[in-house]
Amino acid sequence: MSTPERRPQPDDRGYYGAGWQQQQQQYQQQQQQHGGGPAGGGFLPPRPPRRAGDPTRAFAPGASGAAVAGAAIAVVGVLAVQALSGLLGMIGTSLYVGPFSSYGGHNVVLSFATAVFLTPFPFYAGAFLALAFLTPITRRSPLPVVLLRAVLGGAAGTLALALVGVVTGAYGAVDAGPRRLLTDVLTSPLQRGMPLTAMLLAAATVAWLWLGRPRSRTGRPTSGTPGTVRPADAVPPATVQPQQQPTQQWAPPQQQWGPPPPGR
Repeated sequence: MSTPERRPQPDDRGYYGAGWQQQQQQYQQQQQQHGGGPAGGGFLPPRPPRRAGDPTRAFAPGASGAAVAGAAIAVVGVLAVQALSGLLGMIGTSLYVGPFSSYGGHNVVLSFATAVFLTPFPFYAGAFLALAFLTPITRRSPLPVVLLRAVLGGAAGTLALALVGVVTGAYGAVDAGPRRLLTDVLTSPLQRGMPLTAMLLAAATVAWLWLGRPRSRTGRPTSGTPGTVRPADAVPPATVQPQQQPTQQWAPPQQQWGPPPPGR
């Protein structure tokens, strides 16, 4: 009596779908242990890694250490120019009155701090957030793209000034009327944002050059300079020379055992 034919089962190693089903079961067990997975319990492969932002486009959303460093360099550059300009003005005013005296109804030092740090602070914050997470300054981007991103960062800072102006203008419009609201929301942010954006263009160029400078401890030029292409790696010369084996001449083996040669 012949044995009935046995069909292959999913658990058999030779079954063509066993490997895939085992991987699916293992993945489902891992998802259940971690509390994740799809609602229907289906198999989902791992997601591919996210692509980096395009260095040739104006907007490149994302976060990176280089983008935060470039934004910080640009904003600090604008702040340094503002502080130097305000310091020169305060020194000139101090020639007529004392540095801690009042001039025109305002304290000289307090006016300096307000004009340099407090009033343009929304511009600094808005420009920094835009340059760090939306329009980053990276060394891979060409200079025209970096300048365009700096303009967009200045626009974000000007918009932040306008948003603050909505609050201050609404409070001042109670006494001065709608003219105060229009001034704080439109004219004053544009008056302050345009020169600050021009400064931001120069500071962004400096940040772009700083991030793309060659970093070498040996003094030799390396890749990383904007507008250059990384050279191909050269094959270093061999440091260990192969040792030559001495040649040995062949000689017939000498007979040590056996009868003496004839003739003796």
